[in-house]
Amino acid sequence: MEIKMMKTKTITRAVCLALVGIASNLHAEDRVMLDFNMKTPPPADWAVEGYAFGTRNPILNERHKQALASQSQRYVRKGRITSPEFTIESDYLKVNCAGTYHPTEMAVVLMVDGKDVRSCSPEPGYGFLGAKLPSVRFFKTPDPAVYFFDLRKLRGKQAVLEVRDQHYDGVFFDVKITATDRQPTNKQKMITQSVNWVEDHFETKIKGETLLVPVGPLAGTPLQLVTVEIEGEEKLSVHLPVAFGDIKTAGYEAIYDLTHYQGKQLKVSYHRFGKSGPAKFLTQRDIPGREVSDQKPAFHIYNRIGMLNDPNGLVYYNDEWHLFHQFNYNVSHLDWKHYVSKDLMHWEERPIAIFHDALGSMHSGSAAVDVFNTSGWGADNNPPLVLAYTASAGNGVSAKIQTQCLAYSTDGGRNFVKYENNPVLGHEQRFIKDRPGDPNARDPKIFWFSPTQGRDAHAKDGYWVMVLFEQRGHTIYTSPDLKAWTKTGDIKGFHECPELFPLAVDGDPENVKWVMYGAKGRYHIGSFNGKAFKPETKKQTDMYYGDKCYASQTFNNTKKGPDGQPRRIQTSWQGGRFGQLSLPVELTLKTTPLGERVCMLPAPEITNLYTDSVKLDGLTITPGMANPLAGQKSGLYDIEIEADLSEASQLELNVRGNKFVITSHKNGLKLGKMIIPGSKKLFLRMVVDHTSQDIFFGEHGAFYSPRMVPPTSDKTLSIATKGGSVTFSKLRVHQLKSIW
Repeated sequence: MEIKMMKTKTITRAVCLALVGIASNLHAEDRVMLDFNMKTPPPADWAVEGYAFGTRNPILNERHKQALASQSQRYVRKGRITSPEFTIESDYLKVNCAGTYHPTEMAVVLMVDGKDVRSCSPEPGYGFLGAKLPSVRFFKTPDPAVYFFDLRKLRGKQAVLEVRDQHYDGVFFDVKITATDRQPTNKQKMITQSVNWVEDHFETKIKGETLLVPVGPLAGTPLQLVTVEIEGEEKLSVHLPVAFGDIKTAGYEAIYDLTHYQGKQLKVSYHRFGKSGPAKFLTQRDIPGREVSDQKPAFHIYNRIGMLNDPNGLVYYNDEWHLFHQFNYNVSHLDWKHYVSKDLMHWEERPIAIFHDALGSMHSGSAAVDVFNTSGWGADNNPPLVLAYTASAGNGVSAKIQTQCLAYSTDGGRNFVKYENNPVLGHEQRFIKDRPGDPNARDPKIFWFSPTQGRDAHAKDGYWVMVLFEQRGHTIYTSPDLKAWTKTGDIKGFHECPELFPLAVDGDPENVKWVMYGAKGRYHIGSFNGKAFKPETKKQTDMYYGDKCYASQTFNNTKKGPDGQPRRIQTSWQGGRFGQLSLPVELTLKTTPLGERVCMLPAPEITNLYTDSVKLDGLTITPGMANPLAGQKSGLYDIEIEADLSEASQLELNVRGNKFVITSHKNGLKLGKMIIPGSKKLFLRMVVDHTSQDIFFGEHGAFYSPRMVPPTSDKTLSIATKGGSVTFSKLRVHQLKSIW
């Protein structure tokens, strides 16, 4: 009996397979309706709207170039392609598509009687240029998603196909649409309706000071058009990765300052999936705090959500230090995050200051106080705070469009308004597909210059200066009002993020020189007449010794020091696990055994972080002596050392498991690659966080070596000598506290 059943099953299976084979042969032949990618134009009988998919230029190379340009010039390359009307004669449409996921604006759509009846988007989970968690695939085409539109109930109807690219940050890499009667497998997605996204909104009377938006993970969360209205007036319209469901407080991002709108009606409009619950917007007084952890920076600015990039817009305004930095949620664009401090050390996180828009992502720039209201945006007793930034559209090299734009605030830097006639520089680039030579034009550094007072924001006989990274160097422009700019000079050999400022040599007000540097921190010392910079040094000098400082910028509008020059406070991008910014340092120009050098030490305001101090000035240590720093266990330190090493061959400092060895070298001192010739007098300063160790070596901090380190449970300090005794004129360890 068992054997007979097996035979029966085998026969049945064979018959079924035969029938399937016969049935498949009876299917009508598959018909490819669209086979398109960014390197080819759409079919000639498909209507083209906008620029996203190229044009029907009769010259193939130009047509190809136009289509390729649409991959990078996203902000001017929206569009759609539409098929001629056809009769539905197949059971299914097989859709293969790859690109950026955004189901409301990046979609393949079947329309019947003018209505969307079936639609799909590239694979959910793909972010910018194929970024897909858990691994990010930058600049690689993502795998195509495969969908089947179920047309069985639509047979005989007239229909139209549309491929829509209406999202400024979107891109279709390829689309193939095939009419078929072949049934999809169980693993293939069956589409029986259009994407079910529902318009939704959140409304409330404003009681809190900050609008918080629930945002998704770094990559893979679809961007939503979020509109913020107050009393019916639109204040903000921007694409954000809105998340749904249960979200921890740390998953919220502050996007708008509601301080001045208490009691007014707030409305936030967005889309949600039909089956998902509403997004949980919050208005509250305080932005959620940060987790205090030995694994995260304790006194460096870092992001709770998303990615942190270059510091921008550093300015002292209304007795507050304002710091902005590039920030993005999911790799696809950049915005400017905003922090404010009263003492340069404790930072208050504020809502995002300026968002990406139709002109591009918010790349680097600067800030200045328009003391004399040359722009007309403020008043005599209320000068506007002005941000100058680059709007960068696209990621291609030859097709990149970078223009210079302005935004301003008249409410103390709480909220910013973009200049209605942006861009102020670079209009001619807007629709240029291929700029000759280097396409870069970005990172405006603006400041007020006086022929009699130099870089003094309060000198009435001045004008505006902009230093711009352009054409493989730095270009200088001037303006009377921040809006109209004239080129006056340029210098080659510098890379992005320009800086230009005066420093008094050894504090002498009668001997002032100018310093120009780029993102990598290599600088020239020279002169500046308000129109052009003239270097006096033959070659550029390294400002940093190590690889963890980039895109440094100094604060504008600072108070003057004893030398008559504005204080030069600098911070930079340090990278690292959490994308932190460096501790603020103060720059000086000193005469050293190496010649004139830009020197730096931690800003004096670091004392605001001190909790306890141990002073061992006058201590002498000998080889084999017990560790005098054995009692230090906080892990957060500001270490100051001045010592005579003339009798010792080596001094060893062990900081949280990292050893630093200072040795004699050619009648001088050496620490790593840093060499101070001609002296045995050691000057060392080290600031220690959980994730970084900043080293200042030599008098006045002639060498600066920022180091990123992995966080460890080891919080100890030790110091020892070899080859002889060491006497310390200064040996101090200050324990620091977290600012969070």
